[in-house]
Amino acid sequence: MFSHEGPAIELLLFIFGLAGVVLVVWFIHHQYERKNGKGVKKQQNRSEGRST
Repeated sequence: MFSHEGPAIELLLFIFGLAGVVLVVWFIHHQYERKNGKGVKKQQNRSEGRST
């Protein structure tokens, strides 16, 4: 379709697609950690280490 600017558009789409995938993966990971309460557990482990 755009023979003269095909590679540039493909590269742009690839970069945006990769950024979108990374964003989705990070969002799901963040939601999963919030549901599990991992962040809270980490903080509790730190306070336990200080008290002992």
